[in-house]
Amino acid sequence: MPDRDKSHTKRQDVFFRVLTPTAAGAGVFLLLGAATPLGVIASAFAGLAAGSALALYFAANLHASIEDTEKELHGLIDVNLSETIYEKNKLETILRYMTDGTVAVDTGGRIIHANKAARKILRMTDDDVRRKRYDDIILRFTDSLTLGAIISDLADGKVAGSFSYGGASFDVSFGIFKNSSGDEGGVIIIFRDVTESRKVQDMQVDFVANVSHELKTPLTSIKGYAETLLEGGIDDPAMTQEALGIINSEVDRMKRIVNDLLQLSRLDTKRQVWNMKPADIVALVRMAAKKQGVTAGNKRQQLNFISRDKSFILTIDRDRIEQVVTNIISNAVKYTREGGRIDVEIVRDEANVYIIVIDNGIGISELELSRIFERFYTGNKARSGDMSGTGLGLPISKQIVEEHRGSIDIQSGLGYGTRVVITLPIEGAGPDDSGEI
Repeated sequence: MPDRDKSHTKRQDVFFRVLTPTAAGAGVFLLLGAATPLGVIASAFAGLAAGSALALYFAANLHASIEDTEKELHGLIDVNLSETIYEKNKLETILRYMTDGTVAVDTGGRIIHANKAARKILRMTDDDVRRKRYDDIILRFTDSLTLGAIISDLADGKVAGSFSYGGASFDVSFGIFKNSSGDEGGVIIIFRDVTESRKVQDMQVDFVANVSHELKTPLTSIKGYAETLLEGGIDDPAMTQEALGIINSEVDRMKRIVNDLLQLSRLDTKRQVWNMKPADIVALVRMAAKKQGVTAGNKRQQLNFISRDKSFILTIDRDRIEQVVTNIISNAVKYTREGGRIDVEIVRDEANVYIIVIDNGIGISELELSRIFERFYTGNKARSGDMSGTGLGLPISKQIVEEHRGSIDIQSGLGYGTRVVITLPIEGAGPDDSGEI
């Protein structure tokens, strides 16, 4: 046993032998309060003030108890400081990596904190945060979210707002925070970029409206001719033949729309089943061009297929890529006037195969070109003279090619024809010259 502990034990033994019963009773009370070093100090001073003989024992050990207390307090401070630093670092990490912008402003309008996302959204520099008031920053974008406006909104029970700039949209939420005294310390303001979600919502609304319109048109036509037949037109063989022909054509159109919608749904929800196998891309494109030859011939168009390779093997979903190529070539035939020319060419480099379709047709205006991959967008039907398109072919084609990690690029000018390039990655595929043309 250490000397200090032996000495302490010896003093206890001597002291308790001389205690009177009364002093012992008082000592029990003091001992109960001396369970910790702080308790020892408190008991010593309390005992001395009451004149207790037992207090002499505690007073004799007061120096050691103070040392023990100092160690205990240091330990508590270290633990509390460590916990505080941990919580501070955790909070800073959360704020730093939040995608939402977070700004804390005191009651005087001074910016206390602005995370990285907030600085990006509000275009703030470090100097802005240090030197400028919150109102100086937000007034660059809107006057409805100044500190005064936010406090007024909070007083009315409103906790959110919004603003837009530069094509971007933001939802804003805010609330009061308290200081260490429990008083109002300022306002926390959260900025959330909702640009993409707004676009999706708008697309959903447009999609429903467009589907309704596209289905309503053939349904109206079908109903009109059906009523004509019911009202006596069926007795006229020529009228009956015409009506049934149009009804059949409109039903086919509705079937194409529904099939396209189902395919879009499968692509959007990743439920499209892909049959990826080695296929001869040269033979595929040649056949797609040949199938459009009859339609091109009816318009006295010159449809040419060009390829240096007799064949070339790619791992693709053959049916889906044929769907894409057929759609592009049929568009070229459709939008090229009689007597025009369409060239379908395959070229490649070390990384990609390029399917190029060039026509000298009516072309696409700059405005239409920017919208060409929008769903249901069919361009200027009056100019093309065609009403059969659903406006879903190119969006579907784009998604199919992108699922093959490729791309579609369209270049055009009104009255100057169109050039479409479908790019498909080779990814280790190689030429196969054993096939015959």
